[in-house]
Amino acid sequence: MSRAFFGTALLLICGTLAGCASKPSNFYILSAPGAETAQAVQTTRMAGPSIGIGPITLPEYLDRSEIVTRNSETTLEVHEMNQWGGNLTENVQSVLAEVLSDGMNTDRLFLYPWSTSGQMTYQVLVQINAFEAREDGNVVLDARWTVLSGRTQDVLKMGRTLLREPIGATPNGVAGPDYADIAAAMSRSVARLGQEIAATGLLR
Repeated sequence: MSRAFFGTALLLICGTLAGCASKPSNFYILSAPGAETAQAVQTTRMAGPSIGIGPITLPEYLDRSEIVTRNSETTLEVHEMNQWGGNLTENVQSVLAEVLSDGMNTDRLFLYPWSTSGQMTYQVLVQINAFEAREDGNVVLDARWTVLSGRTQDVLKMGRTLLREPIGATPNGVAGPDYADIAAAMSRSVARLGQEIAATGLLR
């Protein structure tokens, strides 16, 4: 066989190995507090307000499957080996729904885009401007939110939530960040956002 054949075969093998090496090995999701123990509990909280959650918007740099962290004010790092096990926007939306359901004592929650034809009491819109782990060992969540009247679409309340949630792991250690801890800290941040929205008292 010719040297050219062996050279081509070697390139194909290297390319295949490189492709295998680039495949993500870890997947993470956000989870509402107590979600592990709530699966077997059935609720019938139908007397509370009807609340639509969404739309939720994220910065374009977060609209991807890879987990993104921030190394400085102007530097981001995309972690190809550590990815979200689903759409991050939808994951944030579902966690907010769980927190608001508990905080408002209602099961009448709908995720945008909803298909229900019933009249909603309120609609909650959230614009997230920053949501990532940072070098100082914290997750930062910067979000602006709006509560609308479901009937008239009038603005009832607007607010900004800026949170710093400790990750619980050394971000600059030799082993690098623990992405499970990052996902857990991001989950707690979204839960705190939901609790702050519920604390306005409008959704009761």
